Amino acid sequence: MHKIGIIGTGLIAYSHAEAIKSTQNATLVAAADIDKDKVTMFSEKYNCRYYTDVKEMLESAEIEIVIICLPTYLHEEYVSLCATYGKHILCEKPVEMTVDATKRMLANVKQANVIFMVGQVVRFWSGYTEIKELYESGELGNVYMAFASRCSSLPDWGNWLFDPEKGAGAIQDMHVHDVDFLRYVFGEMDYVYCHANKDETGCWNHAMSSIGFKNGAKAVAEASFTMSDSYPFTMFFKAAGTKATVEFYYKAGENIGLRDSSSSEIRIYQHGKKPVIKTPENYDAYAKEMEYFLSCVEKGIQPEMVPHHENLEVMEAIESIRLSADTEEVVYLQPQRQ
Repeated sequence: MHKIGIIGTGLIAYSHAEAIKSTQNATLVAAADIDKDKVTMFSEKYNCRYYTDVKEMLESAEIEIVIICLPTYLHEEYVSLCATYGKHILCEKPVEMTVDATKRMLANVKQANVIFMVGQVVRFWSGYTEIKELYESGELGNVYMAFASRCSSLPDWGNWLFDPEKGAGAIQDMHVHDVDFLRYVFGEMDYVYCHANKDETGCWNHAMSSIGFKNGAKAVAEASFTMSDSYPFTMFFKAAGTKATVEFYYKAGENIGLRDSSSSEIRIYQHGKKPVIKTPENYDAYAKEMEYFLSCVEKGIQPEMVPHHENLEVMEAIESIRLSADTEEVVYLQPQRQ
């Protein structure tokens, strides 16, 4: 039985706790947060011990694995700390704020010889998994263009999210999902160009990025926190190929934590055939992600499905997209290897 601790008990921690509950070979033992009220409420819901000091949890709780659910700018510090205690680590996305911080973090986990994975949950999400399979099987043919979108109203996850140095808003926190998935499907990225607007927070909270890939594929990705109040958290993906066009949508509640009443659909259009319209398989992507990570821990291998060099490349792409938004220029990516 894998014994797990969670650091940070905000909204996303509940998704991970539910995933642990649904996993037969794991149990949530402890949670840590500097906010005693938040961590107490969380621990009561999930029947685990709580701590307001992370080091105390790492030293006294009987845990093998830690899930980092902290604000992005704290990831390097706490991933590195957990690594020094020999804990295997699942870290929420984005991996960090900069390429340099990501490099340091990856070097630290490598030195500590622990299993480390970034929680790029879209790689496990029903609908997106079908798109990946369609592309790899050749059923789409050569893709002319792909479009990915992720939009919601302004979340209330904390002021850090809208500090350019700590969270950077939608261009960092939301965009990373689709940039990562496009990298997963089409391979190495070549260049980016971003049109974006800042809102009253001072962050690029609505961004449209053109991405060119080294294999010749092209895509546009949209991320937004500027939707009006009550707008549902919405994900959309479309790819037009020489053999088929695929379209996927997903709508949740006002945030991604409100998934119980979500709706989704995938449509496949092929020349000379009637459209195939279906509802993607219904499962918890966070549970799938957890099961995969635990399998890596059991095998003693780093995650091949979310490899470290791709974490680094995606971080460089996000950093380059922010630079492009600032300069209104095309930015070419440099090869990144860890």
